[in-house]
Amino acid sequence: MNDLVSDFLTRFRNAYMAGKSSVKVKKSKLVENVAKIFKEKKLITSIKEDGYFLDLELASDLNLSKIKRLSKPGIRRYVKYTEIPRPNSGFSLIILSTPKGVLTAAQARKQKVGGELVCEVW
Repeated sequence: MNDLVSDFLTRFRNAYMAGKSSVKVKKSKLVENVAKIFKEKKLITSIKEDGYFLDLELASDLNLSKIKRLSKPGIRRYVKYTEIPRPNSGFSLIILSTPKGVLTAAQARKQKVGGELVCEVW
């Protein structure tokens, strides 16, 4: 498996669509940081480390339409902070990997830092 973030997003989406309460994903620094942002935004209630895996408890009151990987290993998408997209009138969650860490689009704009677009959730 080359793209752990895509695997994480797919497993998260599938668990949500199937009505599962938890999901187990392979651990990496980027996946951990994205999961922490999901926890801040109340998409995940808890994160537990289990060796090379993360056990994630999904929030019971989730209401998601789409989870999309924006930058892929074959086609990386980098943006300046002024070019960070605002889809759905700013109601979607966009996550970026920046030199200051993994941030949401709002945090990146506030800190005036661009980076690689990781994913979009709405």
